[in-house]
Amino acid sequence: MSKPTMIPIRTPNRPKGRAGRRALLAALVLLTAFSLVYIRFDAAEFLLGIPIFIRFLFEDFLPPNPSHLQGYLKPVVDTLIYAVIATFCSSVLGVALALLMARSTTPHPSVRTVLRGLLSLLRNIPFLAWASLLVVIFGVGTTAGLIALILFGCGFLARLYAESIEELDRDSIEALEACGATYGQRIRHAIIPQFLPAFYSWTLFMFEINIRASAVLGLVGAGGIGSLIKQTMDLFQYGKTSMVITIMIVMILAVELVTNQIRRRII
Repeated sequence: MSKPTMIPIRTPNRPKGRAGRRALLAALVLLTAFSLVYIRFDAAEFLLGIPIFIRFLFEDFLPPNPSHLQGYLKPVVDTLIYAVIATFCSSVLGVALALLMARSTTPHPSVRTVLRGLLSLLRNIPFLAWASLLVVIFGVGTTAGLIALILFGCGFLARLYAESIEELDRDSIEALEACGATYGQRIRHAIIPQFLPAFYSWTLFMFEINIRASAVLGLVGAGGIGSLIKQTMDLFQYGKTSMVITIMIVMILAVELVTNQIRRRII
């Protein structure tokens, strides 16, 4: 008995899908070309500037100058303190606003709508823009930088906290509601225990962001290690600038390492 002949199955081509991908790629290339023309990007000037940049980097900027290393200690400590205070204040305010904004805990839908609009404003304005505005109001110093970090962090955390609360299991909440529990009892016994892992994770992440942000706030006169960068750059002391940036990089990496270890242990 002869074996049945196997007929190969051909996969149908998808010309429409290929044409769509090609059209999308062509549109992306055209958009990029238009953007380069619009901003008057000069490729020749860019290529000629590369050797100048490399020469500056290795002749003026590197190696770092550690001659005034002890004088950098206070700005580094100030930067860490800014981040701690800003993270604490923004997390406390963020939890309160998140409870009012989350669908499962808001007292009224209108409260949620108003708060979402207000926090979108706080979150979408960059912290450097907040710092620049607050420097005009409060003057040069730490107050403007701290308030800028708190405003930005509050808007950022409140939204993330609210989304985390909305994703919690509702079985325990509904069980407490069926037993006649008050609003505060539902928050304490059903919401908070489930919300704590997300709270720790996002708060530690916000602390890392605040370290980076507070390190550059000095560029607008808001204090911290960024003020050293601006000062040394203005005085053309590029070796000292390189040293300050190196300290900032080491500090950020150390903070990330510590927060990752804390996150693994408590979450």
